[in-house]
Amino acid sequence: MNYLSTKKIAEKWQISPRRVNKYCNEGRIKGAIKLDWMWLIPEDAEKPKDRRKKENKKKTYQIKELEKRIFDYEGQVEESIKKNNGIFYTDFHMVSLMYDNIEDYVDKESNILDPCCGVGSFLLGALVKGYKNIYGLDIDDNAIKIGTDLFGEEPIKMNTYDSLSNKGSKTLKHIDLPRVDIIIGNPPYVPIGEEVTLNSELEFTKKVEKNGNNLFIAALLRALELVRESGIISYIIPKNFLHVNSYKAIRKQILEEYKIISIVDIGVYFKNVRGEQIVLTIKKEKPDADHNMEFKRLIDGKFVSLIKINQGYFDNEILLFESEEEIKIYEKLNKNYKKLGQICTGYIGRGRSKSEEAISGKNLIKFGFKNTNHKVPRTGNQIFIQNIYSSESGIIGSFAGDLQAKETVTIITDGDENICRYLLGVLHSRLANYYLVKYCYNNSKLTMHTDAKYIKKLPIIMDIDSDSYKEVINLVRKLEELDYLSEEWINTYEYLNELIYKIYGFSVDEIRFIEDYMKKIQSKRWFDNNGR
Repeated sequence: MNYLSTKKIAEKWQISPRRVNKYCNEGRIKGAIKLDWMWLIPEDAEKPKDRRKKENKKKTYQIKELEKRIFDYEGQVEESIKKNNGIFYTDFHMVSLMYDNIEDYVDKESNILDPCCGVGSFLLGALVKGYKNIYGLDIDDNAIKIGTDLFGEEPIKMNTYDSLSNKGSKTLKHIDLPRVDIIIGNPPYVPIGEEVTLNSELEFTKKVEKNGNNLFIAALLRALELVRESGIISYIIPKNFLHVNSYKAIRKQILEEYKIISIVDIGVYFKNVRGEQIVLTIKKEKPDADHNMEFKRLIDGKFVSLIKINQGYFDNEILLFESEEEIKIYEKLNKNYKKLGQICTGYIGRGRSKSEEAISGKNLIKFGFKNTNHKVPRTGNQIFIQNIYSSESGIIGSFAGDLQAKETVTIITDGDENICRYLLGVLHSRLANYYLVKYCYNNSKLTMHTDAKYIKKLPIIMDIDSDSYKEVINLVRKLEELDYLSEEWINTYEYLNELIYKIYGFSVDEIRFIEDYMKKIQSKRWFDNNGR
């Protein structure tokens, strides 16, 4: 009889090696034998049926009933209250995906807690998945009453309790547990201020304030107090946690002290919630040098694995890479070239003028102005860019000479008109916009801002003695003079893009990779008839 390793069987059955090991340990694979530390499995062994797929009519009823009650309850809560307190309930499909995402790290006897459980979506999810020790806490007494009534005699323990304000040790005493194995949920995310406060000890309040001053930060910190060593935390949190500077301290702490199991980009998942979200799953265990974190994305209702990256690769900001090609392009641009913030000798920031004659963001088009008496100046040392940024249009800006700008404009002041026009050419290139979307805005599909903290990150090559430097300047001047979006304008803009790729030394394959991505996110109006 021929035997295969767990890895080979996993590939054959299209499941994880961890699940194959689980089947072996449970005695569910006929003929499997253990040799020292590894399992050997007959080549013709039958794949065990996945018990997780068996439907329970009672659970199905509860799912439908729970979602109905959530819908009814949410309808009763005023929008202002939900917004101010970060109350947004999670549908059962997302709950189920999150439990499937952690199944290889837990067992059915694990103690599961949702510290901000609301009506109990994640508690029902645990019940449906076969977990036996399920706990839920929430500050909203009405939500707890609805959940308690729904679950009836099911083995779920729900209580009204403020898990964010109270110390972890006090919360554990309240639920009579030494530690929790799994923390899972969708904590509230709303800034702490006059309307939203924490009634916690001063030391904790200061810690939350230092780490971003948001309720979801409080939830993360409390989760780390509650979960046991090697326990799992899986939370839906704002996507900007990965790169916004206000979360820098806690982000660095997590990268250095805990294993990030996976990050799932779920995009704009919740209606009426500003921003995009991720599912962050961490293990309370110090990462070793070989630990890889997995990046996934919600595609067609499933968590799809994209790439695994060594956790040590990230010093602080976590970029949601989706392929090896993206990493190579990022490293090429970051290692070989200086940033705009290092090169620029002048001001980069918002306009400040209140004058009626000042240029606003709405007055800008690519390489020119509209709805204003102003024409593109010939001399000066300013670039004006729309502060509102959409990936569909990319950067929209113009050489602005010595004009004044309103606060809806980002100003770049540097050198003379030649330097400004060269920079303007680079900024409008698809290469620069690819870098912005992927590596500054972390692949966000929402409207962003061309604030200085992002613009300064752009890698710039500038050799003022080179022929290509002069050629970019001439192309920009030509684009300023041509009829906007005319065929000649588009062809000239296309040639500018080709020239920028050449200046940065990109190969045909690298260019094709970037262009394919930009065609997916940018309007067709910015491409020529050949789709270039």
